[in-house]
Amino acid sequence: MADTFNRRMTARGLVSCTFRGALVIAVAGLAVGSGLGLGVLNEKEDADPSGSGTLEMGSQLAVVMLSMSADVLAFDSHLSTLASPYMMGRVPGSEGMERAKDYMEWHFRRAGLEPVFPADGEDFASFRDPFPLGGTTEFESESITIEGERVEFEFVAEDDFVMTGRVGSGTARGEAVFIGYSIEDGPEGYSSFDEDTDLTGQIAVVLRFEPMDEVGRSLWNDGEGWSDEASFDGKLSAAFERGAEGVVVINTPGADDDRTTRLSRFGNSGGDGGPVAMMTPRAGELLAGFSGTGDRLIELRRMADEGTVVLDLGVELELSVQMEREDIVAENVGGMIPGVGDLADEWIVVGAHLDHLGMGYFGSRTGPGELHPGADDNASGAAGLILLADKLMAELEDRDEPRRSILIVGFSGEESGLNGSRHYVRAPIVPAEEHVLMVIWDMIGRIQNERVNMSGAFSGEGLEEWLEPYIAESGLDVQVPARMSGASDHTPFYRAGIPVLFSIIADFHGDYHTPADTVEKINRVGAVKTVRMYKDIIVDAAEREERFAFVEPEAGQRAASGGMGGVKVRFGVMPAYSEDGPGVGIGDVTRGGSAYEAGVESGDRLVRWDGQKLDSIEQWMEMLGRHEPGDTIKIGVLRNDEEVTLDVTLQAR
Repeated sequence: MADTFNRRMTARGLVSCTFRGALVIAVAGLAVGSGLGLGVLNEKEDADPSGSGTLEMGSQLAVVMLSMSADVLAFDSHLSTLASPYMMGRVPGSEGMERAKDYMEWHFRRAGLEPVFPADGEDFASFRDPFPLGGTTEFESESITIEGERVEFEFVAEDDFVMTGRVGSGTARGEAVFIGYSIEDGPEGYSSFDEDTDLTGQIAVVLRFEPMDEVGRSLWNDGEGWSDEASFDGKLSAAFERGAEGVVVINTPGADDDRTTRLSRFGNSGGDGGPVAMMTPRAGELLAGFSGTGDRLIELRRMADEGTVVLDLGVELELSVQMEREDIVAENVGGMIPGVGDLADEWIVVGAHLDHLGMGYFGSRTGPGELHPGADDNASGAAGLILLADKLMAELEDRDEPRRSILIVGFSGEESGLNGSRHYVRAPIVPAEEHVLMVIWDMIGRIQNERVNMSGAFSGEGLEEWLEPYIAESGLDVQVPARMSGASDHTPFYRAGIPVLFSIIADFHGDYHTPADTVEKINRVGAVKTVRMYKDIIVDAAEREERFAFVEPEAGQRAASGGMGGVKVRFGVMPAYSEDGPGVGIGDVTRGGSAYEAGVESGDRLVRWDGQKLDSIEQWMEMLGRHEPGDTIKIGVLRNDEEVTLDVTLQAR
């Protein structure tokens, strides 16, 4: 039988199994073919699930699973559950997010954590911390009517069109004007508008996506999906800024995208302008047929593919919608490990955000309509948090040394603006000055070559030196930048004067905020190494007699670390957060974005912005906040040790 089945583990984490002459290779950690530099962690010696010394051909996966440590198996279970379609992308307000919260709370209770949030007038009474977060919309009535010299016609709601929740109830009426893709300033001088295009009092009729070839693929993105120019926000802003009373977005005929078969109520609130509808290609063809131009919709599309087209359709449209909004109440989910002795009144907060983007109706890099599982962002962090709760309880429950209390919390509303962590800092369970340290991780699932970023080591006096042995023993290549990087749930704590440690993958991937952020790509072993490192850090920080005094950030850094909430423009890059030095390292460039169109490349370093030298990502974010969409500036990037000057036109967010 040894000739039939031979198993060996290599130091690189490959399980090689020979089955009747066939070689099967599975990657330890179950990230098959991901190239993420995985390793094996505390393998079990017995990998035979049957106990008989023989394996059937269908048991290869069992071999890999049984070779994994209990921690990796537990992490895999949590990850696969939280990133499953059943969780609906974990967007606040959805049934899936309710399930995800229940799942996290159940495991916190099972681990032995105690309730920590106030409820019904009592302190430390609940595992839930509610706060308001926007709302949902119920559509009571919606209509689109065409009127012309020889026609009066009403489209059928939900068959021909749907109204969106972008603004509140209302009615818009005006002449229908076709404006192609409603793109302000596309590649190679493309624009849907003339310089004097005025849509005041009119209804704009707009095509979805962007100029495409004969087979319906983007002319601007090398046939690989759509560029940022296809976003709804940019299209609608361009129309409303020119005075449109309302907008009809038609699913473009002939587009190589199955979303053209679906109607979407994209966006829930917060937009400017009037009613916005989405219409099927068939209904769009009817609208074109009723117009006095004599053009079919596909002919109008081909005009728009070539360039500017502003065409009066010769009919009047009325858009009407009545809706009721219901406020969403989001909840952070948390539990505590009570402290012991003289240190018990001081607190360490450990967290990860539980929420994601749902069907991508906000924050998506590819547009709405598809499930965004958020396996790395941030099912990986949430799964690690649940594992951490078990490991901390196992280590601390029988120890009576003086130690600080520990709050373990899954934040909600991070993706829409750090809402859960902001809420907590505004209404903490104890005063801010009793918080000694905040630890957070966001995206620890796609670690490559053992590299993970740890920001904030400078935020506490003596913290960086104290961390050195934990980093050295972690088995990870921990990058420790000299400045704060990223804008996740550590940011409100840092702004409140609390030392923070924030970890994230050092090497970003293009699946971020897309439907492609899926579980099979996750490096489970690397994530567990991160959890284990932080478990040791948290235990020792809890029992350490001295506090880490907060180190005030350099001028402007704390204020600039508040995220992108007030920024109106987008540059279209993923910064390389792990890199030190002046300027901003560029890890990835978004196709079709401002940087891509200007010629910025992955590996560049942004060192000059509009004539000023850049020192840090925080300074750059502050500069971004001063710009308006359409601003054109000169930037300088270091490339192969030479500075290259590029002209950039900034797109709207």
